[in-house]
Amino acid sequence: MIKRTSINELLEKHLVRKTQKQKQAFCDWLTAHSKQHHYSIDEQTYKKGHGKNLVIGSVEKADVILTAHYDTAPHAILPITTLVGSIPKYLLGQLLIISPIVLLTTGLGILISFFISTIFGGVRTEGTTYVYVFEVLIFSLIFISLWSWQMMFGFANQKNVNDNTSGVAVLIALLEDLAPELREKICFVFFDEEEKGLEGAKAFKRAHLHKMASKPLINFDCVGHGEHLMFITKKQFRESALNDFLVEATEGKALMKPANRYLYPSDQILFKNSIGVTAVHHLPGFGFYLSRLHSKFDVKFNEDNVEGLKEIVADFIENMKKEKR
Repeated sequence: MIKRTSINELLEKHLVRKTQKQKQAFCDWLTAHSKQHHYSIDEQTYKKGHGKNLVIGSVEKADVILTAHYDTAPHAILPITTLVGSIPKYLLGQLLIISPIVLLTTGLGILISFFISTIFGGVRTEGTTYVYVFEVLIFSLIFISLWSWQMMFGFANQKNVNDNTSGVAVLIALLEDLAPELREKICFVFFDEEEKGLEGAKAFKRAHLHKMASKPLINFDCVGHGEHLMFITKKQFRESALNDFLVEATEGKALMKPANRYLYPSDQILFKNSIGVTAVHHLPGFGFYLSRLHSKFDVKFNEDNVEGLKEIVADFIENMKKEKR
């Protein structure tokens, strides 16, 4: 049982946030919850109201922007495993995702074409190999197209505990526990439509282009299932004084890796001074990876990860405050 009442409520009542109705229910709940903790919340809409980011705090006054996407991914049919590492390793991970789908859709294409050949076999003549290959290709492309549509716009994954309810949980834990004197240092942003191509993050960046030119952004995505917490930092952040504060806060608690060697494609990649935070597994000789994503197997939620990240970020902010005294 999760100790935090708010996280339990999030998991039980607002786990799926894909339709406009589901998203609005979550927005209403988060607004009420934020007000209980003496925060005001603003809605940043875009695409004529079809997309909505939730902003708690002042982007202009905050020293750090903390983010997580709240939209729910479509069901991927097969579980997704993502490798976190160099570009070649990441591309290998994408190949691991695509290969089973290509094999499955090709197999279905062969099966359908064989079925048609069996039914209309009496009509066909010899030398129809090219026709058969063409049929397999057409049916395979149809199935690939249907799978691609499902991956982007299809029915929701009903079990998205890690991706990205866990990231939302970290922000909620922080807004609940952050000391009052530290609150003005932070702006919380809940992004919409990360799963549709980082649309919410793009809209936020457009709206706050000059304010975000040098302001650090820390994004939490898939932090609930993995024995290693990982902070993936971009060059601009690593070269700033804030990097030392984060090193101190994460020492012995999380890994810090450079973004030029550890590719993790989430909302933070749009911002120059940013950090991506995730929780990963490690397999010797294979490297770091995430698993179970966009599938019915995404049911693992490690509360210690959420609480641990909350403590790290709170220590980081406290370290910043001490420096400014």
